[in-house]
Amino acid sequence: MLSELNAFYESHRISPLSFRCPLRSACSANSPYFTEARASFVGPRYREHQLPRLLFLSLDSGSGEREPRRRTAESVRRQELATDVGALPKHKHWYRTHELAFELLHQFRADLTIADTRLYFAHVNSAKCCQNKSQRRQADQTLFENCRRFIPGELRILKPDIVVTQGNPAKDGILKNFEVREHRVQIVAAPRYKNDARYETGLLEIGTGAHESLWLHTYHPTNFGRFNPQRRYCWPLYAEAAGRFWRGSNN
Repeated sequence: MLSELNAFYESHRISPLSFRCPLRSACSANSPYFTEARASFVGPRYREHQLPRLLFLSLDSGSGEREPRRRTAESVRRQELATDVGALPKHKHWYRTHELAFELLHQFRADLTIADTRLYFAHVNSAKCCQNKSQRRQADQTLFENCRRFIPGELRILKPDIVVTQGNPAKDGILKNFEVREHRVQIVAAPRYKNDARYETGLLEIGTGAHESLWLHTYHPTNFGRFNPQRRYCWPLYAEAAGRFWRGSNN
């Protein structure tokens, strides 16, 4: 699967090792610390399909390595597998991603741990390059708009069963590239929180062959005021939806 991704990056001129994207100047404008494309993370057991293929579509990487070889799919995988998940800040994006993966997947494997979830999920950034803004602030809208064209190709290669978008630019990447069927939005009361919780799901057909995916939309973890009530009140609902979808698709 990594070889397919590498071939895709090369054919679209966004390979970390031979980056030739014609939109580089537009995306790097006013960004003195700009770094070029970073490959997606694909867990080593994602392809085996023993569990639902879970794919997170997020925003930009926040920080990017200067050395191109540190941004390849193989290197990204090695770096992620070497990370101590338990030592990650519990309120930050990457730990919360593992936490949600556990919420969705542990119903299918009783001995799964939060750290083990990375073996089974993929993580794709909506913006391939990085402006490396201070305090990992979100990239300019230009990057998301310019990179949106790459999302369908990556998802066709990765063939996810469940797609979780993290933040509105990622959601736009779905809505502007795919037809969303059975789109459902429900506002769930969240006592003791300033904002109620938003539960949003849909179905996507990715590529040819009628490969159908369950889509779940979440706020990005940096949006604390809306993410926290959603985490408490909607994540169990998302897990139920994932269970129904996976079991129904395998009957």
